Amino acid sequence: MSSNAPLHLPPSRIKLLIADDRWVVREGLKRMIAQCPDMKVVGEAAIRDEVLEHLQPTEVDVMLLDAWLGGPKMRGLIREVRRRHARCRVLVLNVHGRDPDALRLLGTGAAGYLGKDHSREQLIDAIRQVARGASYVSPSLASRLLSALRGGGRRPRHATLSDREYQVLYLFGSGIPFKQIAAELGVSPKTVSTYRSRILDKLNLKTNAEMIRYAIEHRLLPSSTAAPARRQKSPTDRSAGF
Repeated sequence: MSSNAPLHLPPSRIKLLIADDRWVVREGLKRMIAQCPDMKVVGEAAIRDEVLEHLQPTEVDVMLLDAWLGGPKMRGLIREVRRRHARCRVLVLNVHGRDPDALRLLGTGAAGYLGKDHSREQLIDAIRQVARGASYVSPSLASRLLSALRGGGRRPRHATLSDREYQVLYLFGSGIPFKQIAAELGVSPKTVSTYRSRILDKLNLKTNAEMIRYAIEHRLLPSSTAAPARRQKSPTDRSAGF
């Protein structure tokens, strides 16, 4: 879904920041963008802190942001980017094969979202659209949005969760131990327990196992096992800070 409004490209080439923790993805995007004379990559980020570091001294028109880079705190990352750098437009990309809650990301301030089924042409078009000030979503997501607007779709139960409850659900679903969740979120174990009770109530579940199954079945994680494995690669928490 793209806008047909008579918008105009920036006077110079579109300046891009690529934010993805996988080197091979960043390299692939750079090669693709290098073929477009109206675009150039001005920075790369592999973790959340690098996103903000690169935006500080560099003028960026569009950030290509991995849908899972911020983990359960992705919305906080997008909000912080928009708060500090209103000029920078955020285009969320997902190549994992599992979609996070795209509507939550768009509602937070992302200018666009491309799912796993996007083509090279769609990506280039999306970059140009959001650089012009328009919004863009992939055809598959647009279809789901239209279905929901027409009453053809039901809101999932997790749509009723607050941001913090959503974070706790993500972490439980990722297999993160209870005490580690409390430490990561900077709250007491008792507070995590309170959030857990609220989540179980809102999702009409009874046990942690059911909560984990729910997160997997509703594709709220990159994969059923990827989140814990990726978090163990480095002592630096790529989603810390929000």
